[in-house]
Amino acid sequence: MKPAKLKLSQTMEDYLETIFVVSQNRGYARTCEIAKNLQISPSSAVEMVGRLASLNLVVWKRYEGVYLTPEGRIHGEIIHIRHEMLRRFFEFIGVPNDIANAEACIIEHELTPVTTAAIGNLVRFLQTPAGEKTCSSLKLFTRLQDAGIPLAEKEIRQEQVSSDEIQETIQRSSQQYKVLSTLTRHDLLNSLTALYGYLDLLKEQKPEAGTAEIVSRIEQTATSMYRQISGTGDLLIPGSSTRTWLDIGRVIDNAVEGLDTTKISIENNLHGVELHGDPLINKVIFNLLENAARHGKTVSTIRCGCFHDNSDLVIYISDDGTGIPDEEKHAIFRPGHGTNSGLGLYLSDQILSSCRMRIEESGRFGEGASFSIRVPPPLFRNTRMGCVELKSEKEDQHHDPETESPLPVPEKGFS
Repeated sequence: MKPAKLKLSQTMEDYLETIFVVSQNRGYARTCEIAKNLQISPSSAVEMVGRLASLNLVVWKRYEGVYLTPEGRIHGEIIHIRHEMLRRFFEFIGVPNDIANAEACIIEHELTPVTTAAIGNLVRFLQTPAGEKTCSSLKLFTRLQDAGIPLAEKEIRQEQVSSDEIQETIQRSSQQYKVLSTLTRHDLLNSLTALYGYLDLLKEQKPEAGTAEIVSRIEQTATSMYRQISGTGDLLIPGSSTRTWLDIGRVIDNAVEGLDTTKISIENNLHGVELHGDPLINKVIFNLLENAARHGKTVSTIRCGCFHDNSDLVIYISDDGTGIPDEEKHAIFRPGHGTNSGLGLYLSDQILSSCRMRIEESGRFGEGASFSIRVPPPLFRNTRMGCVELKSEKEDQHHDPETESPLPVPEKGFS
């Protein structure tokens, strides 16, 4: 029998949202902080935290802090996303900040997913160039009305918003939501598959025979799932996923923390190399590293680096595993190809294409897989102080090993 869905009061949701926001930096919140943010007495905060703990939504450690359980975090994050979306919408239509924030707190509890998505799409549109022009026209019209000047009696010169510009914005926004939703589900299904596999191994083990290592793997997989969910939270808040500069070396370090690489050496030569694009590129890098670790079978080393090819920058992630059979190379970026959901590489290709980048695989079967991301100028830069300038592919291939660039091209086995 399916358990009944937990129904929370508005007050409980306010508490969970507050705990979620306060605990962002250090992972927990103190009852005095909760009381201060909600403008209530500390005793009231203590009482409600106790009720939330009885519902398994928080873990309360006296004299330490309040921690959200996975279920509690989901409730708190959803309410926070709705709140931010409504607040931004109200501010767009001219509501003062304090009123927008207060009224968002009231309405956030009652929205259906359909209304949430509709307002979210509108907020995203209003933050695009076409949306900004629409807002300018609306503000001009409002000023004329406030001054008592009929619109028909005043010649208005304004920059028109073309229908093509609006359609392009809507399609791009819709595609991003679709890709994000599918990609997150894909990653979670992969992690859950690994989690259930480790649990099956645990059941087959005799008591205390190798249990510690398996439990450690389970915890690592659970941590990976948590990172994937947390990493997409901001992207679900309309307007927060604007393109930015991403340090690919740091992205790789963060991705490795969520993978089981105990038997694999990671050579990361990309610190300080930045790409300008959608934050979803984080998911692309995670997917490429996870594929190497999960499907490479004999992988002992994964090398990450880059080189110049004419005016473009080529970033590669190569491994020394079994590689991809030649007869499968043409299909790996198609939806449905692969041993799991078959969407990881397809979605990676879609994300990079939307950022004007291209991905291809050029490894040799039996020697390893090698994925290359081609980045055109001006979408890349090198921020490392004093580092050797990136060479062209030919220059790197004839470079003296004693003074080799810190960003080498793949060697044999890393084609």
